[in-house]
Amino acid sequence: MCLLAVNVLVYMYVEMKGSSYDAEFMIRMGASYEPLIVEQHQYYRLITHFFLHFGFEHLFNNMISLLILGFSIEQVMGRVQYFILYFLSGILAGIVSVVYNIYSGAGYVVSCGASGAIFGLMGALLVLLIFGNRGRRTSEVPRYIIYIAISIYSGLQDKSIDNSAHIGGLLAGFLICLIMTRWKRMEVTYES
Repeated sequence: MCLLAVNVLVYMYVEMKGSSYDAEFMIRMGASYEPLIVEQHQYYRLITHFFLHFGFEHLFNNMISLLILGFSIEQVMGRVQYFILYFLSGILAGIVSVVYNIYSGAGYVVSCGASGAIFGLMGALLVLLIFGNRGRRTSEVPRYIIYIAISIYSGLQDKSIDNSAHIGGLLAGFLICLIMTRWKRMEVTYES
């Protein structure tokens, strides 16, 4: 999977040049940082931030999720729509995070990781489950909604996690997938 390989290569590059645990270094590498995005118009950070990770565990957890969700969604939507979904979800998750941090008074937050885009994939999978199983009785949708709720709840338990990016990514992925499937009039069938 191309996106997984890019994330791993970026992580290796970052570790060769410095430390992924160093917030100032990660800002130099392209992490999301409100003053640089809003005041200095470094909008590229809304993309670069979701290819950077704070340490190997952060990378590993996100890449497992990306591998599982990405494979399923790419099979249903196709490669081009999958990439569009992933990138737009990641960008919108970054925007939601910056806006939330500005209006909540959270101060300057250094944020990075693919989880906003991955939550976008989770939102898209919910659309695929709902519309792909239309007319059939299934317990997949309620079980998957519980899984999403647990994922968000567990994120809320850790103050170092950018939960606004997770929620923003989830909503973005849901809406983007809904628009894609309705606009293209895709015949969606999803088998788990």
